Amino acid sequence: MNRLRLTAMGLALALSLSLLPACGRPNPPAQSAAPGSSSQQGSGSSAPDASTPDVSTPDASAPDVSTPDASAPDISAPDASAPDASAPQDPAGPEEPAAEITLNKTDFTLFKTGDSYRLRYTCQPDCDGIPVWTSSDDSVAAVDQDGTVTAAGPGTALVTVECCGASASCTVRCKFTQDPPDPGSSGPSQPEIPPESGTAPDLAAFYQETSAAYEFPFMTEADQAALQNYFAGLSDISLTQSCIYLCGMMPAPTGDMALVQVADEKDVDAVKAIFQARIDYMVGDGNGPGGAWYPGPTEMWQSSSRIVSNGTCVMLIASEKCDEIAEAFNALFR
Repeated sequence: MNRLRLTAMGLALALSLSLLPACGRPNPPAQSAAPGSSSQQGSGSSAPDASTPDVSTPDASAPDVSTPDASAPDISAPDASAPDASAPQDPAGPEEPAAEITLNKTDFTLFKTGDSYRLRYTCQPDCDGIPVWTSSDDSVAAVDQDGTVTAAGPGTALVTVECCGASASCTVRCKFTQDPPDPGSSGPSQPEIPPESGTAPDLAAFYQETSAAYEFPFMTEADQAALQNYFAGLSDISLTQSCIYLCGMMPAPTGDMALVQVADEKDVDAVKAIFQARIDYMVGDGNGPGGAWYPGPTEMWQSSSRIVSNGTCVMLIASEKCDEIAEAFNALFR
């Protein structure tokens, strides 16, 4: 019994001695762990806390704020793609170029009342405006809205076309040659009296004289088929005389010479319209190549063609000498 007590006391004493060093060391204060983290205790050293990033080591997953990102816009430089609010903006857009109009003639002469010539204009750049034609003196030269100028009396007038904010003008001179007065007569000269139908000049003879004087080459008299093709409607008008010749050469050095006398004076305007349609066809009238085809003949038909009427007689002439021939035609009626 005593032995058991002694053994128990010895064990208790040994246990007390083994616990004595641990009882003498103060416990370290407890540390609060961050949520989701864990701490490990080793022999005298603590492991690094994985929840705290080490700022001394760059993290590949984090953006490097020290290096500019080329894909990100540079807010320090102006953006050329964005409009500058400080600069004045034009709400109407870029300004359209100003239109410019030119005429095929800037000066020409008519020699008799009723003589006509058609002016044509071009506009650059093309526009959709409607041209307006005016004459400074309708008593000298009247103008239709298709550009046809008709002599009304002696003098000078300015014909103007306006379109798309631009304009161009042409000087029209109407020089009517009067018969000189008889030196033996007294008082003013008598007004010119248009000839009657029966006293009209011989138009065929006038053509022969003119074609010889101005050397019209390769001229061929128009047959019925040519009249239908090139002077549509003329066969429907009653004519007292008809003398129509066309140049059969290409390119043509001269144009047509057509002379007719109508049985009824009221048909004069219809003949003039048919002759004007012939000119328009040869020029093309701005709708592509005309019947003249080549630049030289086209220019001749455009600038050197005349329609002249006197009494019941009407002439179409396309020639570089058209003004001289027109004056000779009018002289037949003096």
